Amino acid sequence: MQRRVDGTSFEGAWDNQFKEEQEKTSTAKKKEIKVHEAPVFRGQRDVVEKRTEIRMKKKKEPVPEKKHVEVVSEPSSKLGDDFDVDW
Repeated sequence: MQRRVDGTSFEGAWDNQFKEEQEKTSTAKKKEIKVHEAPVFRGQRDVVEKRTEIRMKKKKEPVPEKKHVEVVSEPSSKLGDDFDVDW
């Protein structure tokens, strides 16, 4: 006894999928033909550089600030002085 082949059985679904894929490939084979159009330019320029040097503006360097350090003749703390430390 043979089984009925319809869309709900495995074989029927397989056949339906195969038919759909065949239809898709036949429509996908049509390629769009593209025509190349040459771009429009203002004209070709053959320019030869004749410069011997390139002039550029120099960057302004910031002037380093000089720190004024006061030098004393003797240290402000003496040997044996107590000092507070907040721990």
